Amino acid sequence: MKYHRLLSGSGLHPPNSLSALREVLDGGAEVIEFDVRALSDGFVLLHDATLERETTGSGPAATARSAAVRELRLRGWDDPPTLLDDVTAALARHTGTLKVQVDFKEAMPVSAELARRLLHALEPLRANAGLRIVVGCLGDWNLRLLRRFDPSLPVGLDFALYLDAPLMDEMPRLPVRVNVYGYLDDHPLGFAAVIPPAAYLQDRIESLCRLIPGPVEVYLRKEFIRAALADGVNPVTVVRESLGDVGVDGWTVNDGDPDFAADLRALLDAGVSQITTDTALQLATVLE
Repeated sequence: MKYHRLLSGSGLHPPNSLSALREVLDGGAEVIEFDVRALSDGFVLLHDATLERETTGSGPAATARSAAVRELRLRGWDDPPTLLDDVTAALARHTGTLKVQVDFKEAMPVSAELARRLLHALEPLRANAGLRIVVGCLGDWNLRLLRRFDPSLPVGLDFALYLDAPLMDEMPRLPVRVNVYGYLDDHPLGFAAVIPPAAYLQDRIESLCRLIPGPVEVYLRKEFIRAALADGVNPVTVVRESLGDVGVDGWTVNDGDPDFAADLRALLDAGVSQITTDTALQLATVLE
């Protein structure tokens, strides 16, 4: 299981916080994930591009300075927003084996300077032999940029901006069109149903696996996995046939979701190697 945004399911700590990090490490977590946004002079653990929803601040995170962000509070909590430097300092001292997914939330193309700054900020983590660092980003262009400066950087691929299953309650997002096969996909192959759905999915997944050279893992949304299975294709199998023995993560399965049991069974049957969850404690109980 991967602790999404450092959440255990206890409800005792806010997401992406140092207190949540301490809790999951003390609880023996083996895989953790946190969100990273760029500040004007550093990085902060936030999901959104603006400060309003998650903190007591306002405005774009990209124009805020670290000293000012430290004075804010995570909305509804006494914890301040967590700077990436604080996390790297804590994890650099961690003993034991731990996989750390850094979810770089900047989907717009970043500058070469910012890419170098992120790589420099991650150096203390990568220097700890017990930590396995993987950088993920929906913007595959940013991952390729990071790889140009450091070809050894382990990266994870999520192609949801190209191919995904639609959700009824989602805000407008890329891809912008639901195609003839019922998938969010702007590719010409989905403009007319000239091949069976299974052949369409096979081709699209294989091609998208080539967006980044040598990803160490691939992230697939649970709704996409279930939709593809219903159309006769196991996307986990196609990913591994395309990329070899890579990890495949199914996200996000939470206790209390309407289809929790069905989602969990579908991901396990599909053969995912990792499940992303906000409720790891509850999920562990169900699995046991």
